[in-house]
Amino acid sequence: MRKTPKTLALTFISTAILLTMTAGMSDATPLPHSNNLESLGSANGNDELSGDLTAEVNAVTRNEAGNLLSVTWSIANSGSDNVTLSWFNQYSYVYSGPNFAGVTAFSSDTGTRYHPIMDGENYCLCSGEYSAQLMEIARPGETVTYWSLYSVPSNIDSITLELPNFEPIEDVPIS
Repeated sequence: MRKTPKTLALTFISTAILLTMTAGMSDATPLPHSNNLESLGSANGNDELSGDLTAEVNAVTRNEAGNLLSVTWSIANSGSDNVTLSWFNQYSYVYSGPNFAGVTAFSSDTGTRYHPIMDGENYCLCSGEYSAQLMEIARPGETVTYWSLYSVPSNIDSITLELPNFEPIEDVPIS
């Protein structure tokens, strides 16, 4: 497949954004299975699908320019059955491939909901099809870690992370 100059430019920009965000922020991209992450807030599942699950926000880090927010979050399964996490998709926007774009950041100060950034190929800059962190099943006793990238104004000091089928995780501080 031949890429057009516009596609190449968008791919370059997306790559540059990711490199900018990850430089000096290795804590924002942990291994998919992790049990020793900091917790900035948590919420229990509020649906039959998520009843044995707990969601946690593990890190919320702003880039040096102040316009991008990297959020590391995890799901712990305290139940006795595997849980398929297919409901983290979203259908408001047309993201390509499987992804967890349904996880949003909300600012109570501005009343604005932020969806994960979409690159030039319509892929979510979040745990998804091309992410090593896309684990679609949470096994019993397991904690699985994910990430999402948002474009937010620099004057926001905290967010509420909204995950489908969980209570909101409110007032998470941004570092």
